[in-house]
Amino acid sequence: MVKKLFLLLFLSSLVAACGQNSSHAVAFPTPEIYRLKPGELILAAIEDDIPPIQADVSNFMPAEKADLEDLELIVGLLIGGKSRAYPVRLLSLHEVVNDQINQDFFAVTWCPLCFTAIVYNRVIEDKLFSFRASGYLLNDNLVLIDHPSETLWSQLLGQGIKGAYRGTLLEVLPSTITTWEVWKEAYPETLVLSPKTLGYVDDIYDPYSGYYSSGAAGFGSAADPDLRLPGKTLIEGISLGDYQIAFPLDILQEQRIIQQQLESYPLVALYSELQGTSRFYLRQINGSELDFKLNEAGDLLIDNQTGSAWDILTGIAIDGPYQDQQLQRLPSQLVYWFAWTSFYPETGLYSPR
Repeated sequence: MVKKLFLLLFLSSLVAACGQNSSHAVAFPTPEIYRLKPGELILAAIEDDIPPIQADVSNFMPAEKADLEDLELIVGLLIGGKSRAYPVRLLSLHEVVNDQINQDFFAVTWCPLCFTAIVYNRVIEDKLFSFRASGYLLNDNLVLIDHPSETLWSQLLGQGIKGAYRGTLLEVLPSTITTWEVWKEAYPETLVLSPKTLGYVDDIYDPYSGYYSSGAAGFGSAADPDLRLPGKTLIEGISLGDYQIAFPLDILQEQRIIQQQLESYPLVALYSELQGTSRFYLRQINGSELDFKLNEAGDLLIDNQTGSAWDILTGIAIDGPYQDQQLQRLPSQLVYWFAWTSFYPETGLYSPR
């Protein structure tokens, strides 16, 4: 069951907005600037208690030398054809890794309370920044602080919430949270962030390992619980401007294809058992709305309007009248339900009829 769950998570989280190659991409409304309320920021730790990792290539080792169990969780990313893995038990001790691949500078961020792994571009308005955990929580979610501006940023929102860059949105880079077994099979040439190169002599453990499997939800600073789901339910959340919807992970896995309307946006949520991946797309091309079904193998979408076949992983039509057209991929975030609803109390929730 664990392996099956994280096959689903592989390449799906995500965290996260991905670049589009479609020439007809829909521009979504910019999120409103978050307005902090008095007492909303909770100081949960001293900055020095959660030091960031300033990584360089010497801190990584090849997959064959990595001392990781197959079912151990990692955050994985692929940039410029190079893959890297960051063990979650190490991230839980630091919460931020400032890293780079060639000239791509990024921060791997992890909030264990909310189960959110998000990778952000560290270049803002042509300036290079580094990030660290501030010690504050907003709705039980990690609050980052940057250098040199000392702006506070919400990890889940990806938005500056206090300081010089308040209201600025960080660029999300595609990443995934999955098991080491799944990641190394997909990327055998991957490099792995190694605790030993950071000065750890003894084995390290994730201080939140008991929390993940417990009924406790958060640190206690989040809003009143939304009782539509248990607080620790993993969901894939989508936010398009002022509109949000959450898809429970277990339901997405069971149904494999869900067609839904989020206000004026028609979307399709997909899970391929064969490929072990989920995807979210806007189900329209050039303004024309499409309806889909999966082929028998479960690896292609077939639209009912023209019979064109679409690759689930890329959203590109590989056959039919729409050949070479591409569906617009939607950003999604893997997160606990209690955290999602703390930020988006009016969120929609998909439920089978």
